[in-house]
Amino acid sequence: MKLSFETLEKLLGSGKYHLLTDDETRLVYYPPDIGEASGEEGGPVRIMEITLKKEDDGYEIVKGLVKENEKVVKEISRDELELWLQFIEG
Repeated sequence: MKLSFETLEKLLGSGKYHLLTDDETRLVYYPPDIGEASGEEGGPVRIMEITLKKEDDGYEIVKGLVKENEKVVKEISRDELELWLQFIEG
């Protein structure tokens, strides 16, 4: 399951995704927080974090996590990641 370089650039250009590189490469999606979405103040900060491995023809998707206030609340299944990738790659 691979994310193309072109799609990654499109995601990064949207301002909702950021690429973090340290010992791993991670694509992080920052949705509007619950407060922003509902018009109320406060609420937990939830992100989707996808670990990637760079290859010659794109990025291999290694795993995905949903984090809330920096704690893992869900591991994203391979099926869910494939569905997300199909949607993103269009």
